[in-house]
Amino acid sequence: MDLSSISNDSNIPSSGEACVAIVGLGFSGVATALHLLRGLPPGATLHLLERGDSAGRGVAYGTRCDSHLLNVPAGRLGWDPADEASFLAWLTERGTTDPQGQPLAAADFAPRRLLGSYLEHGLTQAIDAARARGVRVRSGLPGVTGLVRQGPCWRLQLSDGSTLSASQVVLATGHLPPARPPVTDAASGDSAWQAPGWFADPWAQPAWCELPAEADVLLLGSGLTAIDMVTQLRDQGHRGRITMLSRRGLLPQPHRVLEARPRPGLSPISELGPDLKLRLVLRAVRRWVAEAEADGRDWRDVMASLRSCTPKLWQRLTVRDRRQFLRHVQPWWDTHRHRLAPVLWQALQDDMAAGRVASVAGRLRHAEQLADGRWALQWQPRGSAEIQGAEVHAIINCTGPTSSLRHATDPLLASLRERGMLSADALGLGLLTDTQHRPLDSSGVAVEDLFYIGPMLKAQHWEATAIPELRQHAAQTAQAVLAEYAVRCQVERAAA
Repeated sequence: MDLSSISNDSNIPSSGEACVAIVGLGFSGVATALHLLRGLPPGATLHLLERGDSAGRGVAYGTRCDSHLLNVPAGRLGWDPADEASFLAWLTERGTTDPQGQPLAAADFAPRRLLGSYLEHGLTQAIDAARARGVRVRSGLPGVTGLVRQGPCWRLQLSDGSTLSASQVVLATGHLPPARPPVTDAASGDSAWQAPGWFADPWAQPAWCELPAEADVLLLGSGLTAIDMVTQLRDQGHRGRITMLSRRGLLPQPHRVLEARPRPGLSPISELGPDLKLRLVLRAVRRWVAEAEADGRDWRDVMASLRSCTPKLWQRLTVRDRRQFLRHVQPWWDTHRHRLAPVLWQALQDDMAAGRVASVAGRLRHAEQLADGRWALQWQPRGSAEIQGAEVHAIINCTGPTSSLRHATDPLLASLRERGMLSADALGLGLLTDTQHRPLDSSGVAVEDLFYIGPMLKAQHWEATAIPELRQHAAQTAQAVLAEYAVRCQVERAAA
């Protein structure tokens, strides 16, 4: 859905009274909007603002590569927690098939772009239905660069220079760009990372897609972003050597073939008890995996059991234990928790067996661009003092999006942070919010009429980047917005 193609309600008030604005229309923003479009009463106003051209896409679902597959089976990806099968129903209604011409089933891993189309379609229908019952919707608005409190309202500064007002604002700004890789050699300064052939953010710099077919490429990282790059380069007929360099050389694990809903089989919260220590949790997880294997299941069932209670477990860990988890456990957690569709995992194994792709463990120590445009690299293998060299035509930063509010360069988030309206957590994972998804300011007080939904909830919930968790947060955010909206309307009616 091209946002500019949606006609706007010409009678929308500009005062901002009893008016809601959603900033960002990736999955989190669209899911929140869909709940609000159902729940806002006739006469209400909803502003939808997105710096991109379309809704529902964001980083993940904006891809046009059919081989970029979802990493959750289609039957569990509806935007509404109460109707998780709605994505599959949408695919079925449209007769969507797999590469063999068979209808997509609940256990299949569909192309990611289809989820973006599903969200676009759902938002279009919801806007039409809401307008039909008297909700005023203004869409096709640009991104937001500033947000200032003015009396009972918020004044939003838009990227095109215009402004608008709203009584409540939902920040759904999505993922932050990847951080610059920690190259230890001081010679690899800022100027080196501004040269051609260095792609700091592969999703924002599509020129990497135009690399010569014979180019040798270094991917910094070996997680899901790196697999995306390998997949798209393969689809384009790339023949050059691709090397994935990461500190531990770990790769995402595969889902089961014909994945059904995992059988949890245990209750981690009750089994772990109130005195939660990281080492005790790790010991218990190893025991559960052994028990699952003895029962004909595997570690995926243990991960499924942990998933629903992960936020509670995370919140019960001390800051010291959380820091230890991030330092020593997170790489293994990520590769087992964020898994690949079986077909992508098999394609990666085939590429590695054929020598087209290599995964190595180590640290990049030095990168320097040569006169012919190639890059001279020096890297240190894990567990070795030896320095190895190589030359490549391009380097793509595949370390993945960050969630650190302290390093956010987005004008809106940076300005709110500098003014003390957003607070980062102690570990740099995101921002702090209350139970109503309202950000906490620098004094620890919830900011009234401001809400946040998105991956920076990771600071307090850890699980805050996948659809099954984000749709729950979206529903809770919308509920909080609607409750405050109702109170504001009552106050306005009493004052009148």
